[in-house]
Amino acid sequence: MLTIKKRKERVILVGVLTDRKQKQAFEESLSELKSLVKTASAQVVDVFSQFMEKPKPSTYIGKGKIVEIKALMDEFDDEERPDTIIFNNDLSPAQSRNLANEFKCKIVDRTELILDIFALHARTKQAKLQVELAQMEYNYSRLKNLWGHLSRIQGGIGFRGPGEKQIEVDRREIQNKITQLKRKLKLISKHTETKRSRRRKAINLALIGYTNAGKSTLFNQITNGDVYAANELFATLDATTRSIYLSRKEQVVITDTIGFIKDLPHTLVESFHSTLMEVLEADLLLHVVDVSHPFVFDQISAVEEVLEELGAVDKDILMVFNKIDKVQGVHFKFLKKKLQNDYPQAIFISAKEKENIEELYSRINFFLSSRKAISTLRIPYTQHKLLNFIYSNSTILEDEYDEVVQEHVLKVNIDRSSLNEINKKIEELKYKNI
Repeated sequence: MLTIKKRKERVILVGVLTDRKQKQAFEESLSELKSLVKTASAQVVDVFSQFMEKPKPSTYIGKGKIVEIKALMDEFDDEERPDTIIFNNDLSPAQSRNLANEFKCKIVDRTELILDIFALHARTKQAKLQVELAQMEYNYSRLKNLWGHLSRIQGGIGFRGPGEKQIEVDRREIQNKITQLKRKLKLISKHTETKRSRRRKAINLALIGYTNAGKSTLFNQITNGDVYAANELFATLDATTRSIYLSRKEQVVITDTIGFIKDLPHTLVESFHSTLMEVLEADLLLHVVDVSHPFVFDQISAVEEVLEELGAVDKDILMVFNKIDKVQGVHFKFLKKKLQNDYPQAIFISAKEKENIEELYSRINFFLSSRKAISTLRIPYTQHKLLNFIYSNSTILEDEYDEVVQEHVLKVNIDRSSLNEINKKIEELKYKNI
């Protein structure tokens, strides 16, 4: 039997630096691009970088760099010749088209690469629909053709459309597809919202953080679960939720969310909005950080930027610095001191080695005790909406009815913010009855 091994897609990476002061961040970004390519199951042949104060409008990079890349590509035979050139920047449709004409191969920008990885890792129906929607919206904004019967170069990315009239057809066809996808996602979101509403009595925790920070590994440790965890970017695209009991024997719902990344494409944030709702509705966010990463502070900032875009910057956040098993010595001593100064309540753990996990439980329990209160409420039987709110948002410890004054006497374990709302409403009722 003859076994034919399919070779990996061979790619060349290209980055443009526009500010020499940002050289370190630029190098970090290129390193991250390599990791993205690895996650996409491709092989990096070479990396090219160029300093330009302003990218060239027609081809993004200069003529000299184009000649240099062409010379490298000509050194390979047809079998080994690179298939794709990936830019560490977003390209305009015209730039993609012009570069494809120059190099006679596929041209992919950073956003397209991330979208491709999301498509590769999407496992559930919802994730697949969300990725497809993000791809459609991205291509709609660029007026690219998505159908083979309209392309002039088979398999190319960013190729030229047949004309203005066809562009209008493309726009209408993409918009129809976007409408269909949004309709399907809305139906799934309703089902997800129903499940989410059932667990509002419990405290909700959400694991957030930069991609590959170790969220899924920590989630598995806390829940004794088997969520897919791998040393690759965007291993998790679906929000996975489990109900657990900590040492206080109180039910807690914990969710493992999608990883963030620097310059996360806006189309992905929009498309994954229903999934990211878990972040908005969580009572406590556990921000998991890979403390061994050389650009740990940049990754923290990137996550905070996404939280700001989601409108979740004011949430209660516990910083969880993970992978301490990978760092040691004087460098870690100084780094830990700085992080503790910046985040006094932070905890340092190793999810993989189960180090300091019990201390993490203690921190969560401390938060739970500060959020919950046991209170006795007297509610008139006529206040049906208020009673329904209490039943839906608290744990009922005792429930009696006082026939003399026609009031429900409820002893409840309830979130303090909800309790404040209820007490405010009770005061309003007393004022009306005066």
